[in-house]
Amino acid sequence: MVTTFPCPASRAALLLAACALASPAPAQAPRSPLPTAVRDVRVVDRADAPRVTLVLRDGRIDEVLDGDAAPPPGCRVVEGEGRLAVPAFLDAYARVGFETPEPVVDQDLPTDVSADVDVDMRVANRKGIQPSFRAADALALEEKDAEKWREQGFGALLAAPHGQLLAGSSALVVTREAAARDAVVVGEVFAHAAFAATGSGYPSTLMGYMAQLRQFFLDARRQAVLRRRQEAGRPGPRAPYDRDLEVAVELLAGERRVLCEAETARDVRRWLRLGAEAGVDVGIAGGRDAWKAADELAERRVPVVLTLDWGEEVKDPTAKKGSGEGRQRGEADAPEAAEPPEAAGERAAAASPEPDATADDAEDEVDWEYEEPLGVRLERRRRWEEGRDGAVRLHERGVAFAFGSGGDGPKKLLARVRTLVENGLPRDAALRALTRGAAELCGVERRLGALAPGFDATFALWTDHPLEKKAQVAHLFVDGHEYEFDVEERDEPQGEPDEGVDATGTWSLTIESPMRTSEATVELAMESGGAVTGTYSTETPEGGAVTGDVEGHVAGATLTLRYTFAVGDMEIEMEIEGELDGDELDGEGTGRASFGEFGFEVRGTRAPGADRVERGEAIQ
Repeated sequence: MVTTFPCPASRAALLLAACALASPAPAQAPRSPLPTAVRDVRVVDRADAPRVTLVLRDGRIDEVLDGDAAPPPGCRVVEGEGRLAVPAFLDAYARVGFETPEPVVDQDLPTDVSADVDVDMRVANRKGIQPSFRAADALALEEKDAEKWREQGFGALLAAPHGQLLAGSSALVVTREAAARDAVVVGEVFAHAAFAATGSGYPSTLMGYMAQLRQFFLDARRQAVLRRRQEAGRPGPRAPYDRDLEVAVELLAGERRVLCEAETARDVRRWLRLGAEAGVDVGIAGGRDAWKAADELAERRVPVVLTLDWGEEVKDPTAKKGSGEGRQRGEADAPEAAEPPEAAGERAAAASPEPDATADDAEDEVDWEYEEPLGVRLERRRRWEEGRDGAVRLHERGVAFAFGSGGDGPKKLLARVRTLVENGLPRDAALRALTRGAAELCGVERRLGALAPGFDATFALWTDHPLEKKAQVAHLFVDGHEYEFDVEERDEPQGEPDEGVDATGTWSLTIESPMRTSEATVELAMESGGAVTGTYSTETPEGGAVTGDVEGHVAGATLTLRYTFAVGDMEIEMEIEGELDGDELDGEGTGRASFGEFGFEVRGTRAPGADRVERGEAIQ
């Protein structure tokens, strides 16, 4: 054996390496949350509500103490600053965290195409069928995705497979940063179904999908019979080892609900009939037109997870241009006061063209742009409003429902819920559908959806009621782990508009930034005190249409506007401040996006003919 000795330099390197190994590692965040007392919070949405302290231990709410009680010894103290504590939201249907695989179609011997025609059908053609897939086994929720949900106050989400006849089972997961094994709250919540199947071959039509599902559930019943005969020692063929059939047997026994994708009322009723025929417990996901089947849903106690996908808003043709307010549905135009015939004649003569006007000039003034008949536009708006207000109708009929983001993400979901509240859904009902109602639907009502001892320490501290547009999340606790967010302190607008200054109207904006020059249209309505609301529309660099809400204020002759729009997955917040001079606007603004902050200049021109009102009187 030959022994070698390192040179002095090598010995020094080895010594340094040994010292490095012996040095303590940098401190890491604790895997388990420290005992925490969240002090000075409200659990009731009143400014004068009593303040309490929430004591958190081992990821649970341990105690709820009076506000004047001292925090328990050894607890880390978080100051709630009088903010409103609300159970964290639960997204009851989110397509995030994994990719839904395509089912393996051939699970029996393939057909011999060189042989004679088969007498029997395939016994295991599984196109679109994979109920044994578990989202919990494939879960890989990326931190950047989890952060999007946390920023909107969501502490948990249902990671749901989709797009197949039987796509598999969903998993309820928390949104904190954690390994999959620690993030999963419930490994199997619902089975998920849709009238859809990827890949070529049979089935590929609605009729084929229905037949495939019926046949599969009949096969599952036979599987259950073969199992029982085998366990009883009775003669008969051996039951195949088929995990998909075994899961289907569990569904037939009512051990798990099947959440079925359906937007139209026809599809809702198809699932109700199929569920009754097969003997499985069904729920509905999507549900845009589920309100049309509200009576059947209520009678059978079928819950609905609403994704609130209303499509692009249809403009209200009864809205006064630039006012942002339309007439009530069915309200007729107010009749104009009659005028003497001679006055009408004089007015008509004054409006007539000058005698020397040429026919060519008149031809040039004609606007040849096609506009749909008013009745068509009214009907399109009515149908869009019906889809938007479906949750209100379900609530009125007593149908249990929760909200899910589908493929649109949490920010759009929360914005749409707030829109529902503005259009008639009671705020308490909307909040319950995001918290307690969603927890009940997912079977975790003893853990999530309430602020009481024994429940998971998964809640948020809000600056205002979370369904107010101005509300912001200040803190989010998920399993007792704290996430703190920057709260944007917005100064309340000061001052009223100067005499004769009004922002009401349709404005064309030109926005010049270092990146590009873009055009936008905003329709604004100003109240007498200076508050401004409205809508905006613009185009992305790729040519896609973008619309949204605008809010702001006029003080003196200064107009301030704020709005947000998305370009792909990136959201951009815009704030504009400019000086009004009649029908002109000149100012600058700031944009904020994931890549940073940027400035821009803005110029605006108001379209002529807008109805502008100042303190209830027409501006001359």
